Amino acid sequence: MTAAPQPKSKMVICTHEFFPFRGGAATYSEELAAALHRAGEDVEVWAPDCGGLGAVDGFEFPVVRLPAGGSLRFGDMIRFAVQIAARRKQLEEATVVLTSVGAHMVFMVLVPLGRVKCRRVLSVLHGSEILRFQKNGFWKFWARRFFPRVECVLTVSKYSHSLIERSFLSPLARRIVIAPCACSTAAMRPCGAAARNDDKIRVLTLARVHPRKGQLDTARALARLPAESRSRIVYQIGGIGDTSYLRQVAAVCREAGVAFEHLGQINPDTLASTYHQCDICAMTSRSLPKSVEGFGISYLEAGYHGKPVVGYRSGGAVEAVVDGETGLLVNEGDISALADAFRRLLADSALRQRLGEGGRRHAAKFSWDATARVIKSGLEGAR
Repeated sequence: MTAAPQPKSKMVICTHEFFPFRGGAATYSEELAAALHRAGEDVEVWAPDCGGLGAVDGFEFPVVRLPAGGSLRFGDMIRFAVQIAARRKQLEEATVVLTSVGAHMVFMVLVPLGRVKCRRVLSVLHGSEILRFQKNGFWKFWARRFFPRVECVLTVSKYSHSLIERSFLSPLARRIVIAPCACSTAAMRPCGAAARNDDKIRVLTLARVHPRKGQLDTARALARLPAESRSRIVYQIGGIGDTSYLRQVAAVCREAGVAFEHLGQINPDTLASTYHQCDICAMTSRSLPKSVEGFGISYLEAGYHGKPVVGYRSGGAVEAVVDGETGLLVNEGDISALADAFRRLLADSALRQRLGEGGRRHAAKFSWDATARVIKSGLEGAR
């Protein structure tokens, strides 16, 4: 007799960052949930309330909004943990996918203490979590007790995979599988040709405003260009974050005579058109002791819109950007080389077009549906 197939278990994607918050973990959580839903999985997202938006989320999959804050502050994390523990019965037969550092911190304590039991746990590590756990004795203690219970560790790039292999997590992980990022759905929405009434070259950075994203390095590189080139540039920053850091960026541009525009937080409805209207995308992400660019979805999204990218050879950026084919990469912190990369792109429209076309081809290699298949294949193998 053929054994009856086992019923699918519910998949709960747990994250402390989710819409309306915008960032890599939030995008990964949303797009993965949508792809698993399309693939026929019974999936829902558990995330902090962030202002009572549950009724207007508009997602095709259920979103359980927990009355807890969406930050890594101690009070918010305690409230998040309390809400998870209160719903432990719902998790006993569920496959839980942890997609943010905050979700990991909660489950790393609750699971070893026996306060939460799940059918399976999958861990998605983007990169910075690995560094954080490696360098913090408290979290290293709990990670050693938690990760042997994890069915599979998923990571977003070869670089992040190598971070795990070089860390204390390597002997603890049963399996490590690369489940890469792709362009967000919002970035791929159709948009018309940008209306331009000037001959300016727009350099765009779409990222959280933070030293790790390197906006100040980009501004300093643009400031080193000849006066004629500086007069042609508009440096645009989309995103919110560290206001004092933003003021530093604006000051460098102002002193150098580079036009500067802070676009603020970019609405998903205008994300595609924001990419489309620029000429060059720049994200000079830096590696910090506890934070690193695991991949960089923005690099792919710029390529999707045919925009050349300028960045550093830092973290997973070397996989998101193919140097000389989709953009130009220079060594981290080399402002002179960075300025030269901008100079080349400003002077050569054919180079901008060639790299942009390469970006389109590269972005097409990634899809969230393929990532969902990677995860489903791993689960079916475990069953």
